[in-house]
Amino acid sequence: MVKKLNIAFIWHFHQPVYQENFENDFVMPWVRLHAGKDYLDMLLRCDDHKKIKLNFNISATLLNSIQRYNSGINDLHSKLLITKNNKLTEMDKNFILQYFFDVNYSTMILKREYYAELYNKRYSKEDISINDFTEQEYFDIIVNYTLCWIDTKFYSMYPDLKDLSEKQKNYTYEDRVRIYEIQFDIMKKIIPYYKKFQDEGRIEISTSPFYHPIIPLLLDINESKCVYNENLPDKSSLLAEDAKEQTKRALDYFEEVFGRRPKGIWLPEHCISMASVDMLNELDVQWTVTDEGILANTLGREFARDFEGNLEAPFDLCVHYGFNSRNNKVNVVFADSFFANLVGFGYGNYDGKVAANDFYEKIKTVQSKLQFSPKQDHLLTIAMDGENCWESYQNDGNEFLDTLYGLIENDETLETVLLGDFIKTAHPEKLDSVASGSWINRNFDLWIGEPTKNLAWIYLDKTRNDLFKYSKELMEEAKTDFQKMEAQKRIEKAKEEIFVAEGSDWFWWYGEPNESSNDHIFDFLFRAHLKNVYQALNRPSPKHLDVPLASIIGKPIRQPRRHITPIIDGVFDPNVNSWVDAGYIFLPDSPTFSAKKTIKGIYYGNDDDNIYLKFELNKNNLANSIYFVKNQVFIYFKKETEGLMSPVRIASRTENLYPVLENQFNYELKFSFNEHEIIPPQLLKSSYGGMWQVQLIRKVSYAYKDTIEIALSFDDLNVQAGERIEFCIITGANGNINEVYPQDVLLNLVR
Repeated sequence: MVKKLNIAFIWHFHQPVYQENFENDFVMPWVRLHAGKDYLDMLLRCDDHKKIKLNFNISATLLNSIQRYNSGINDLHSKLLITKNNKLTEMDKNFILQYFFDVNYSTMILKREYYAELYNKRYSKEDISINDFTEQEYFDIIVNYTLCWIDTKFYSMYPDLKDLSEKQKNYTYEDRVRIYEIQFDIMKKIIPYYKKFQDEGRIEISTSPFYHPIIPLLLDINESKCVYNENLPDKSSLLAEDAKEQTKRALDYFEEVFGRRPKGIWLPEHCISMASVDMLNELDVQWTVTDEGILANTLGREFARDFEGNLEAPFDLCVHYGFNSRNNKVNVVFADSFFANLVGFGYGNYDGKVAANDFYEKIKTVQSKLQFSPKQDHLLTIAMDGENCWESYQNDGNEFLDTLYGLIENDETLETVLLGDFIKTAHPEKLDSVASGSWINRNFDLWIGEPTKNLAWIYLDKTRNDLFKYSKELMEEAKTDFQKMEAQKRIEKAKEEIFVAEGSDWFWWYGEPNESSNDHIFDFLFRAHLKNVYQALNRPSPKHLDVPLASIIGKPIRQPRRHITPIIDGVFDPNVNSWVDAGYIFLPDSPTFSAKKTIKGIYYGNDDDNIYLKFELNKNNLANSIYFVKNQVFIYFKKETEGLMSPVRIASRTENLYPVLENQFNYELKFSFNEHEIIPPQLLKSSYGGMWQVQLIRKVSYAYKDTIEIALSFDDLNVQAGERIEFCIITGANGNINEVYPQDVLLNLVR
């Protein structure tokens, strides 16, 4: 007799807050669009497969956004959908051309012939003009884009939707309004339907801490164990309090909406630590889920797979775990990431039925290997994103899911289970603790440990501390009961905004390696919510929140305080710091960078005679070579009083031209180095025709031991007393640019 295998599907739904504040429209449409394409139809599939039981994880912030839409709030895209004829502005048209083709080309644009024609027209030439399209074409672009995001499953629910979809062009205002009504009606059905299916025992709903923060980092930022933590805040008891409150709020909120308290918490990004498990235990959470890589680190051994990806020994992964400590009653299930990756990244270009049969056979392979286990209750956990992946599937993944569910429900040796029910009856294996990490690389590097990400953590921590300080002031200023009540309202509003800013998505998109076409919008929203904290408390927001974070990296974190005259010896002596009053640029390398930096800090300053530069080195990253071209530094100087100027003469590796490189310069100071030696600095001067010629250096001193230190005479740069000189610093290799500091504004010194 074949031993039964239990399968727990957990479909994860999450979107961040896309509102500048909770009264304004959404600036991005992804909640509404995924509502019509994923959230409801993923659930309704249970009606077609009565034996299938599913687990859904819905983040509280997503659910809250759906409710805000249901209360009448729009997004910028949906407002354009119902704009009346002859009311599109030039700004609207530019917006449409920029954002209304932002869908998967092969699965969403190509299947709509006229939409593909409009797409080809849009990208037929670089200098496309808004006047190249008629008003009708603009509205047809909007409608086709919108219809791409409505699952064909709803054609039976809304009979006129199929006709509207097949029309493809010449949509009227009435057509657009009807499509708008259908989308919003679908959204209104989501919560009642999920509650109905939950109450019938066909699904289990779990949630995540309210605004989707990285809980281990809020509890203790040192959990990151990132290499570059020099520019990070200290552990914060305030952020730790927020971690628990965000989790409790999510549990309370779901109980209010669905009439039942969730048994499980999906920690955002599967980021887990023992401290976060203890926090869940304090809140009486019964289970959480994380990735198989965390179990491998916890057990101290890897899960070997064959050339097809099948686990050689699935026993340890196909059980759930409790803890030896009697005080901790949280159960942890570890998802088999191979199955999630197949759905998320592997099957999109396959025929849906072929992919489903392959997936089913891989489940059966796991089951066959478990036949020899003495344990009876095995659990294969398949936890994955339930929304973004389907954009790469033909017909929104319908054939894949229907085929897969059909294969499973017709196999009497397989059973899909609700996690809360399973852990109630099955006996867990025991762990002493759990390793810290996430589903990506088993660490937290996608959210911390990179310059821009670290700066975002600094801003968050500072604003959180200001919230605490100003809240105390507000309550102390309040004298009457009414004033105290109003002060408390302000504080609660400010706390909501800081909770939003603690969300994982901001840190995910900041810096390297992730990039989207909307990074600037994410940056704007993050800073907007931090500024909203101060606005709620009736306090001025700091000026640094007006500046995009990405533009700050590479700028001095400290300007020169006064003149310096350091000893040029290249020796690091913590007891003799003659550079303490210099300007300083912090340039941390990051484990997520594709190219390691050789320089991690630059000091600069001057006295009446010289410019002084000191370079702190990442010696582990220095090219171990007799050749010096691997580690090059170019310093370009510019002064307005000198006529001849030439452009930077080293090549850029990419099309990304930093603003400072649009300048031309009078002098170039160049030096190269390896692990042990430095080639003496060479000075070049601008010549006719944008050329450069070597210039004799009369007064220069340099040293290279622990650091590289240089003193360059103002006289060699022909700088007079009281005259200003501007400069930038470029690192390179083989005559190509690696990094530019700063990127948008030149440094300057006055003799």
